[in-house]
Amino acid sequence: MPAGQALNIERHSLFRLHKIDQLIRQKRYPNVPALSRCLEVSTRTIERDLEFLRDRLGAPLKYDFKRRGYFYTNDSFSMPRLKLTEGEVVALYLGQKLLCQYKGTPYEAAIARAFAKIQTLLPDGVEVDLAEVDEFLSFDVEPLRGEEEALAACFQQLVQAIQGRETMDIIYYTASRNAQSRRLVDPYHLRCHQGAWYLIAYCHTRKEVRIFALDRIRSLRPTGHKFQPPADFSLKEYLGHSLGIERGGELRKVMISFDAVQARWIRERQWHPSQELTVLADGSLLFKVTVSGLEEVKRWVLGFGSHAEVLAPEELRRAVAREVALLAQKYAGCAASPPAPDTFSGRPE
Repeated sequence: MPAGQALNIERHSLFRLHKIDQLIRQKRYPNVPALSRCLEVSTRTIERDLEFLRDRLGAPLKYDFKRRGYFYTNDSFSMPRLKLTEGEVVALYLGQKLLCQYKGTPYEAAIARAFAKIQTLLPDGVEVDLAEVDEFLSFDVEPLRGEEEALAACFQQLVQAIQGRETMDIIYYTASRNAQSRRLVDPYHLRCHQGAWYLIAYCHTRKEVRIFALDRIRSLRPTGHKFQPPADFSLKEYLGHSLGIERGGELRKVMISFDAVQARWIRERQWHPSQELTVLADGSLLFKVTVSGLEEVKRWVLGFGSHAEVLAPEELRRAVAREVALLAQKYAGCAASPPAPDTFSGRPE
């Protein structure tokens, strides 16, 4: 290839060229039919790739009639490599670690193959110690919930149903009732939340959009019936009404008081798009949010212990009070004196 000449190579073509170069360099003497089978493309595509290698990249490519395959007459030839900064290589490395979010889904293999392709193009001289990266960077990624093989099969069928807009017949286990039931559902969307995959679908039994955990779907089958999502349904709006993943009933305005100790950490992040924060003179904080699904909010508030108090709605305040009363009964035999400040503190500075 002439010096300074720019090459316009599509990504999938670049991968094929590197794979062909790798096989030739390994002295396997690949021919057109063998490369076509290996790379799952037509023989004409392989012929164009070989022409590109020889004519555009200057590869010393020859055909050995005795061995019936291609070889290089000069081993000093090298393919153009991707030029990546150390930061870009680290970003790829960290991205690969996030593959666990897609473990058990049909996308796991595809993403893994994509990273493998990128790795074949990396320059040999990149100086970054990936073992060292593990020493200073880590991810607290939730492990996948559910049995991988069953989850992958369920996921695949639901993806097809969502794309084909086909009603599904499912047997679903409801944990709160410890019971199974048959449902007809129109699947809209799949969402991953804290290591679990959820299906957002219209439930024909409940006559409303519901959320189903994939690992609780015991069986499913397509019905052959097509559906049309309602024009007024907004996935963004639907998901935006929950503090996490749970929903329930009408929208409620929630107000929580955090003392001055906890307020410093509450201010540091956005918990919900609708949140309003008001810092008071004593350092405490009023947290206001509009959500549906108070059960999830209740568990969230209880996680802050005595540093948080529900002010509204009254229904949520009573629910938290009942839970606190039950906790008090469980710990009735313990000394009532409070621990010294920071006795159990392990939070970030």
